[in-house]
Amino acid sequence: MVSRTVKPEQVEKAILDALAEYGNEASSKLEGMLKDASRQTSRELKQSAPTGGKYAKGWSHKNVGGGAYKLTRVVYNRTDYQLIHLLENSHATGRYKGGHYPKKVDYTGTVKRIEEQQTQEFYNEVVAKL
Repeated sequence: MVSRTVKPEQVEKAILDALAEYGNEASSKLEGMLKDASRQTSRELKQSAPTGGKYAKGWSHKNVGGGAYKLTRVVYNRTDYQLIHLLENSHATGRYKGGHYPKKVDYTGTVKRIEEQQTQEFYNEVVAKL
């Protein structure tokens, strides 16, 4: 923190400048923490996927927000996005000849659990660093 001497008529400008400086610094730190959190979330989803192959490898993350104060990243499955709902809600995984459904995959709640865990870790990191 920088100590400054200001005249009474310059107090408002000095406060606004200090707040802008803090906002820029905080935004920069948040951007880095958010990128790390989304990277870690996609990594955990890859490891927790019930099947290997294309679905597990399809987890990725990207920046969807713009500007210094609008930071938004999304974690998504770029190859098999349709399977997320089916696996999370314990639907049958497909149909065999004769109309019989195979055994359900025990994947219910995995994406939700990882999302909640990573959100809490991100929150704790933000509180600790800002």
